[in-house]
Amino acid sequence: MSTASAASPVILWQMSRIWGIPNPSPFCMKVETWLRMAGIPYEPRALTGPPKSSTRKVPFIERPDGSLLSDSGRIIRVLSRERGVDLDAALGPRERAESLMLRRMLEEHLYFVVLAERWVEDAGWEKCKADYFQTLPGPVRVLLPPVVRRQIKRDAHGQGLARLEPEERLLRAEADLEALAFVLGDRDYFFGAPSTLDAIALGFLTNLLRAPLDGPVHRAGSRHDNLVRYERRLMERYFPEFSGAAAAR
Repeated sequence: MSTASAASPVILWQMSRIWGIPNPSPFCMKVETWLRMAGIPYEPRALTGPPKSSTRKVPFIERPDGSLLSDSGRIIRVLSRERGVDLDAALGPRERAESLMLRRMLEEHLYFVVLAERWVEDAGWEKCKADYFQTLPGPVRVLLPPVVRRQIKRDAHGQGLARLEPEERLLRAEADLEALAFVLGDRDYFFGAPSTLDAIALGFLTNLLRAPLDGPVHRAGSRHDNLVRYERRLMERYFPEFSGAAAAR
C-alpha cells in the first residue's frame, strides 16, 4: 500500500450517535475506539438506509479505493495489516489467550444478554424504539422498527440466551462482569498498554454505564468500581468530546 493510501482516511459507517455516547452499538464503538487507539484517520458517518455491507450489518468501513469491509473483528485484522499497526503486538501467548477468551465472553455472551434487555424486553424496547430510529423519515420511522425487532428477536431466540428468564440472564451478566473486573484489577489497561481488548471492553462498558436505560443488566456494571474508573479514564482519553456528556452511573 502506498504512503498516500496509508494516510488516507477510511469512512466508518455506523449507527447514529445517541444518548451522549459515541455509539449505542458496542461493535460500532469498538471499531471507532480501535481506530483512535491506532491513530488511523477516519470519517464517521451515520447510516440512513440499509447497510451496504456483505453482512447487512454495521459497522462497516469504506476504504479509499471504494471497497467495503464488514465485521468488526475483520475490519481490525485487515486494517492492522494494511496500515502496519498492531495494538496486540506486545502481547505474549498467555495474554493473547486471555484476550481471546474475554473477547468471546463479551461479544458472544454478554452481548446477547444486553440485546435481550434492549430488544426483547418491552421496557427496554420502548426506549430503544424511540431513540434508535429517530433520524429516519416519518413513515420509515413507524414501519421499520417492528420489522427490525422481529428479526432481532428471532436471531436472539436462535442463539438461546433470550429464551431464559430475565433473572437467569442477569446472573450470567453479573458473572461476566465480575470476571472482567477481576482480570482488570487495578491496571489502567488490561495488559498494561492499549490493546484490542480495551477497545472492545470500552464499547460494552460505556453502553452499560452511560446508556439511559434502567434495566438490571445495564445497572450491573456500576457495582464494580474498577470498571467504572476504567471506563471513565478511557473515555476521557479517547473520546474527550463525550466524556463529560453523561457521567457513568
